[in-house]
Amino acid sequence: MSAAYGVIGWPLGHTLSPVMQQAALDALGIDAVYTALPTPPAQAPRRFRDVRAGRLAGINVTIPHKRAAAAAVDDLAPAAARLGAVNTVSLDGGRLCGDNTDLYGFAEALRRGGFDARGARALVLGAGGAARAALHALADAGAAQVVIANRTPARARGLAADLAAGAAAAAAARDLADPALQRDAARADLLVNTTSVGMAGGPAPDGLPIPAAWMHARLLVYDIVYRPAMTPLLTAARDAGARTLGGLDMLVLQGAASLERWTGRRAPVDVMRRAARAALDAADTAAGG
Repeated sequence: MSAAYGVIGWPLGHTLSPVMQQAALDALGIDAVYTALPTPPAQAPRRFRDVRAGRLAGINVTIPHKRAAAAAVDDLAPAAARLGAVNTVSLDGGRLCGDNTDLYGFAEALRRGGFDARGARALVLGAGGAARAALHALADAGAAQVVIANRTPARARGLAADLAAGAAAAAAARDLADPALQRDAARADLLVNTTSVGMAGGPAPDGLPIPAAWMHARLLVYDIVYRPAMTPLLTAARDAGARTLGGLDMLVLQGAASLERWTGRRAPVDVMRRAARAALDAADTAAGG
């Protein structure tokens, strides 16, 4: 009987996880199926019970269940404990284990993109779970300073305080409308967008989270949005001579780390990336036709 894996979230129509995880399982010759499991909040405890009972061999967890997953498991991996959120659930010796591979996915994509964060100044847009993972990854990598900008300043201040309490990096919080943000962008070595601005089908698919005029050639601009592959922010950065990094590698690498937790096998990252890219291309073709 095939093992069963899946991703839980609500809603779940956008997920690429089944495509890339199934491609990886098939490439490894593992008899298993990976499916999307749309899960309203009231049904989340049932999914965790399914893993504990062995009906599911493991699950990925996305919005809005990551904090609930952290509370449901018996053991938290260090990354999950630091972030207060779980995106990967597995069973080990009868105990439900929770991990968070977002931090690894962000950091590894940045490393593969050729950016050394030691001593760097970073500007991070957004204050949600992805921003938290990015901030901790940058602190771990030795960033000298991070500025967190969000349209709800209180959330940015909360993240800055959290980071300052447990990391060496200096942290500051800004309102996205703060005039000082332009100065922060001018000084930055790295700009990270964790908001949905620029996402296909998002609230402002043709918009920019900050003005294009703030881009400069010393920047690496890292947009974790992966659809479209070249977001308006990345286009503006490229036009200004900056280096760019899209979000697909983070998505693939965090998924690869999840697969390795479940199977103990090295994930075929290139296979996963090709499968995800093909699915995005097919969706774009369908939307255009």
